[in-house]
Amino acid sequence: MPLLQTRELDAHTLLGVWLLDEAPEALRPLLPAHLIPDENLQLAHPRRQREWLASRALVYQLLQQFTSEPLPLLRDATGKPVFAESQFQLSITHSPRLAAVILSEKYDVGIDIEQVSAKALRVADKFLTEQEKVFTAADEQQTCLYWSAKETLYKMYSQKQLIFKENLLVEPSHGPENNLLQGHVITDNFSKLYQIHHEVLHNHVLTYSVDR
Repeated sequence: MPLLQTRELDAHTLLGVWLLDEAPEALRPLLPAHLIPDENLQLAHPRRQREWLASRALVYQLLQQFTSEPLPLLRDATGKPVFAESQFQLSITHSPRLAAVILSEKYDVGIDIEQVSAKALRVADKFLTEQEKVFTAADEQQTCLYWSAKETLYKMYSQKQLIFKENLLVEPSHGPENNLLQGHVITDNFSKLYQIHHEVLHNHVLTYSVDR
């Protein structure tokens, strides 16, 4: 079982990362009996099945460290994964190679993972401001990092209808830690700053935020 790591971020929050090596058939037995897969999962490409199954298996591995209750994993009206009638907050992300989950019993959380590739540079004009282009300096990994950071901010806000270039702003943190960015969600009636942690893992950038 290629679970790369689980990590305690604080007394209330866990993070896990899974390397996607198994076939879907090997992942299905890892899911709890009460979890009902998406209706169209059987029709999906095996890669998509693997991403869905591994990420949900990881969700319940982390959840077991807090509770043994058989909580169903659902989606709210915006598509955000939720445990109905529960205090737990979670966020899920995956690529063809990795799945990652952040779960908290107390705080709002967001997570994203992006494979480092030239794609981010090709579409940078769509999601980076002119100032952010200065920060990323047309560097492939840095551009992917800012893309991932904005995806994490998007999940933290969780209300959709955001324009990455206008409503989600990212800049280097002014603190002593070198693995932090500062993110700002701005809309007509909302403005909030978030700390975004980041790291590089298996040629991916991983970003996450815990709203403490």
